[in-house]
Amino acid sequence: MEPKKRTFLKRGKRKWEVDFGLDDAGIRRRPYFPTEAEADAEIKKFKSNEKSLGDYLARLPAPKRRMVGAILLEMKAGGLSLARVWSEYQTHKKYLETHMNLMPMGFADVVAEFKRRKLAAGKTERYVNSTATFLLKFGVGREKQPIHEITADELEKWLEDNTIKEKWSLSTKRAYTLTFSNLWEVAVAKGWASINIVNRLEPVKKPGQVVKIYSNEDALNILTAAMADPLTQKIIAPLALGFFGCMRPEEIASSKALTAGMSGKKLFGWHDIDLDNGLITVRVEIAKTGDQRTIRLQPAAIEWLKLAKQLDNPLPPINERRLVDQCCGLIGLKEWIRDGLRKNCCTHLRGVYKNDYDVVKDCGNSIRILMKHYAGLHVPETVSLEHWKITPARVRQYLESPVWQKVLEMAAAATNSTSESLATRLANGSAKPVG
Repeated sequence: MEPKKRTFLKRGKRKWEVDFGLDDAGIRRRPYFPTEAEADAEIKKFKSNEKSLGDYLARLPAPKRRMVGAILLEMKAGGLSLARVWSEYQTHKKYLETHMNLMPMGFADVVAEFKRRKLAAGKTERYVNSTATFLLKFGVGREKQPIHEITADELEKWLEDNTIKEKWSLSTKRAYTLTFSNLWEVAVAKGWASINIVNRLEPVKKPGQVVKIYSNEDALNILTAAMADPLTQKIIAPLALGFFGCMRPEEIASSKALTAGMSGKKLFGWHDIDLDNGLITVRVEIAKTGDQRTIRLQPAAIEWLKLAKQLDNPLPPINERRLVDQCCGLIGLKEWIRDGLRKNCCTHLRGVYKNDYDVVKDCGNSIRILMKHYAGLHVPETVSLEHWKITPARVRQYLESPVWQKVLEMAAAATNSTSESLATRLANGSAKPVG
């Protein structure tokens, strides 16, 4: 069709519009220009291009013209435009050019490189081997398949299937997805993949954090369980450092220093605790955040730590996890709150200091975290002050009370073990509490 020109007013100014009709995508093109001369120039350019294209088609052999017509008809029947076909071709060409430059590397070999890098970065061998074993579960049957050939759809299906099969929580699925992302980042960095396919998956929303602390009753029972047996007395120090010294479990265990290959005096120990002045130094090598801090000990903390030192408690602790499990079994405690002892201390220190800046000096966290989590619990000051009255003397009295005997009886009744538990023996009087 011939281009049609018309004039009109737009915001009080005259414009010239040119109607070029429908293009091959079915879209009408009608640009407008500020002057008639510019509109005429565009029409002239259009006619010149049309003539050139007509001359080109006219010079084509008849079989090729028929082929062009047939292809255009097929595209129209398929709902495709010439512009779309050209665009998708360019995208595909770019994809092929990118992947032609990749070095094919089997999935298992990429996992091996992932392990090497994580170990070189200071991650523990146990963590790295565990992570690699998980990644290779996805790699079963595709160990030698080049990683760049694996699609996002394949990974997404595997994650979804295992979420149902293994009953993964949202946080677990999120953590595993991040692990795959880290693997693909290694592949991209080495030139074995062009993209991180995890970026194409639907992001797993981070679950909201639920902050829990132990009740004073639970805290009393945990410490009493530790006092009830010579074996569990060996973990009084880490329990006291958490409940009353607001130290993180990984700081007490010297996890950071051990990962860096340190030993001896570089690890956290009694040499970092000044009982005479009531201070603990959390050195740079030990502190999770990398900043040294000094913790001021409350009277209850000093009493517990003096007792732990008299009982030759090792620091860093030995077999802590097993002995904590024994304490939990003794009192029937079902949930061991992650970092729960420190959370108790941070929460209840607010009732002592009455100044949140003083609290964070001891805890080594931020005011924002303190206010969001611990202050948000709105624990009454009377409850917080009661926490600091849980001393060794109170625990010794509690050990002889009928309330403690009731705790043991209830835990013994709830156990499914066929062997006689420590709780049963203590409840029956065949085992005597010590300390």
